[in-house]
Amino acid sequence: MSLVTDLLDRLSGVAALKEKIAQQDRVLEGMQRLLIEQARDVAELKGSLRALLALRGGGPPAVR
Repeated sequence: MSLVTDLLDRLSGVAALKEKIAQQDRVLEGMQRLLIEQARDVAELKGSLRALLALRGGGPPAVR
């Protein structure tokens, strides 16, 4: 009987681990979306800054 109990304990541990991994996957997907959105915002701000500097007559900024 202890073999069956041991197997059930291990299977329940595996199920809990799988759920935790799925939860972490959802968290990572959310963070990935946030990082992509922030990268877009930074690119937009960079373009706006370059346009403003060009309008001021400062010439094109150094390319990085």
